[in-house]
Amino acid sequence: MAPTTTTTNAQAIGRRTFWRFCLVGAVGFGVDAGLLAGLHHGLGLDAFTARLVSILVAVTATWQLNRWFTFAVRARRSVREWTRYAAVNGAGAALNYLVYSALLLSLPVAPLAALAVASAVALGFNYLGSARVVFARRPAN
Repeated sequence: MAPTTTTTNAQAIGRRTFWRFCLVGAVGFGVDAGLLAGLHHGLGLDAFTARLVSILVAVTATWQLNRWFTFAVRARRSVREWTRYAAVNGAGAALNYLVYSALLLSLPVAPLAALAVASAVALGFNYLGSARVVFARRPAN
């Protein structure tokens, strides 16, 4: 049985949304890394304080970009939405670190390989959380 046009369109939209999410993630990584380097090496902040600032800015930037570019949300921004986004992505970061650590402790794998696997796992988690929890279309009341 051939797929219906509606199914095919929904799959295409899903793929496009996922790749947009990946692109925004790459921008977020650049914001995070650039700000971390600037704060730590440029301004002399310790690496931990600089990272706290850079991650908050990166999460806020990716939230804004994902709501506009990836999920086309045009409603007013809210602290509640940002909090959901930060919670989902914070859980994704914890998952990333756990997978990374587990791979390094259990297999003879290089750190970059462990990072790649852990990042792929966290990417899927963050995407599903963002699509289904943070930016899910809610019926109007």
